Order: sequence, then C-alpha cells, then structure tokens
Amino acid sequence: MLKIAIFGAQSIALGAYRAVRELYQDFEVVGFLVSCKEGNPDTLAGLPVYEMRSFQEKKVCVLVATPEDIQEHIVRMLEEQGFHNHICMDSEKESALMEAYYTQIGAFRSLHKL
Repeated sequence: MLKIAIFGAQSIALGAYRAVRELYQDFEVVGFLVSCKEGNPDTLAGLPVYEMRSFQEKKVCVLVATPEDIQEHIVRMLEEQGFHNHICMDSEKESALMEAYYTQIGAFRSLHKL
C-alpha cells in the first residue's frame, strides 16, 4: 500500500482526501501536513494534521492540495524539510480528480459524458 500525506488542511485538501480514499484504495492517507498548526484543525476527516517539520516519514508521497499561487513556496519548504516526493494538484488535476470522484459516488453527471 502506497502511503501518502496531503499538504493542506482546508477545503481543497479535504476534497482531495475524499476523492483519493474513494478512487484509490491502494493508497493510505496517513494524515495532513501544514507549515504551521496555528489556524488549522488538529484533525481533519478523522486523520491527524501534522506540522511539516515534526512529521518523520520523509519518504511519503505528499500531495500538495492548496491554492496554486502558494504551491511553489510549499514545494520549496517541503524540499528544505527533506520531502522529495511530491505532486502539486493544479486546477486541471483537481478538476479531473473531483470529476472522477463525483461520477464514482453518483453525485453528479460528468459534463464530458453528455
């Protein structure tokens, strides 16, 4: 099972978590990472929210699920902290992931299928 952590603890990260959990059962989301705990919850969707510098599993794949305008800064911080395996979820990736998720759970029909 591939372990991943999701960087972010707000709506984009929560949506990504729900989609990954539903669509990719081979992935284990171990928690959420943030640069600073201030202003963030202690848990999200029942998983812990870790301050990046205190998270020890540096080889985990990190899905950066934040607004695109801050992702470059986050990647630099991740690299400085020893996290070298990361994927940024830009708006195109987020759209594709959420479309697949909502189609899978039957919540909405895909515009691409009309």
